Order: sequence, then structure tokens, then C-alpha cells
Amino acid sequence: MAITSTSPTLTNDHIDLLVTAAARWQILTDPTTAAFAGDHHLGLTPTQAGQQLRQENLAATAHLADQGSLKPADLVDPGPYTHEPIQHVDPVEVIKAVHAAQHACAPSPRWQHGTVRKLLTAVATAATYRLPGYADAPWLWTRPQRRTGMPLGIATGDDYPPIPGLQWHAPGEQLHDLWAKAPLVLITPAAALELPADLAARSGVFILTTTETQAKIWLAVRDLKMQTGVLHWPTCEPWLTGQLREPSPEYAEHRTA
Repeated sequence: MAITSTSPTLTNDHIDLLVTAAARWQILTDPTTAAFAGDHHLGLTPTQAGQQLRQENLAATAHLADQGSLKPADLVDPGPYTHEPIQHVDPVEVIKAVHAAQHACAPSPRWQHGTVRKLLTAVATAATYRLPGYADAPWLWTRPQRRTGMPLGIATGDDYPPIPGLQWHAPGEQLHDLWAKAPLVLITPAAALELPADLAARSGVFILTTTETQAKIWLAVRDLKMQTGVLHWPTCEPWLTGQLREPSPEYAEHRTA
């Protein structure tokens, strides 16, 4: 549900969305739990939370009117508030609704140290945690390092598929320099078990499997002892062809300490 309004008075629907999110994400709880849980949990029922939000908003509009920043005609009496839950809660809409409510309530004289400010801050934080992609983002971020070498394939014998743009090497060769500079490294399961033990851990490493069993693939991943993806040939061919044609900066989905 899109929320659009130019009025400084929050509508019931707007408050319902915020309070529904607060209740669903366990920001609103019983008073005993709230007493031990800190600022991100409040001992309020949904209707009580909505009523406090309504009163904070009205206090803000009254303050603006007293200062001459709001015309009396813009003052709206929305009446008493009783919570009606929203069925679908979208984190992006909740964050935008929080920002609108913060703007609408901030002129209130009691805003800075009031409960409503804590409520809206907690709702915005909880919504952020639920944004698509948030859980997969790195906790500690670093600039991706662009590797300047050629993509590297490592296989035993001729046990590998013919892939244009990929040069294959045996695991017993001197791989350290190639390993460090390659933007992408493909390793067959058999070769993974024979790699030099002193190769540095890095990202952008994939086990390339054709007909191997899950047990052999798992042994290869475990033996590498580093962040490793698995590509199934020939299913992965379209994606892999694109990567070999134009290698991305150091392939990494997670960069954590």
C-alpha cells in the first residue's frame, strides 16, 4: 500500500502500518519483557502505541500553529485512534513511513526524549534488517580488488570440459602467481584434493563439476578450506561464458573479517 500525503497530520492508515510492523517484529511486548529488553522493546499494546503516536503528531502540529508555521485551516482533528492491523507489511514502505512520521512528529516539544521517537527508531531498524539482500551483504566492507591476470583452470590430466578463454593447469605446477592474479579460478573436484597446501585463501574460487557425486564435491569443497562456490557443467555455461568474457572485479559475495 503506497502512502502519500502532504498533510502534517498522520492518517490512521499510516499509523496502522507503523504499529503493525512494531507488533509483528516484536517491538511491542508486555511491560515486564520491555523493562529488561531496552529501548528497542516497548511495553505497549498496538492501540496504545498508535495513540501515543497520534498524540505526538498532534502536539507537533499544535506547536507549529503556535509559532505561525502552520495555518489553522491545516489543523485536522482525526479523532480517536484504535488499531486495525495491516495484512501486508513491506519493509521499504515501513522505512519511508517512519521517515514521514519522524518529520511530522519532530516539532513536538517532548519529541527528543519521548517514547514515540524510540518507537519509530526501533521500527526503522527492524525494517532495515528485513530489506531484501541485507542478510547477504558483508558486515565489514572493503573495496573489491581487481585482479589483472587470466582466469585459471586447475584439473588433473584431461579431466575437464573444453571452455573457451580458460587455460587449464595441473595442480602440481607452480600455481602461486597465477592463483593470486586470476579473477576467477575453476577447479575440478579431483584437482582440489591435490592442490599445494600453501595456496592463500581467496574469493572467486569455484569447484567445476560434471558427473561427480555429491560426496566427492563436498570433499573437494572441504579440502579447499576457503570460500568456495560450486558450478555444475554444462548448466553454468551461460553465466561462466559471460564471466570469462568480461571478468568482474574480484568475485565476492561475502567479505567478512
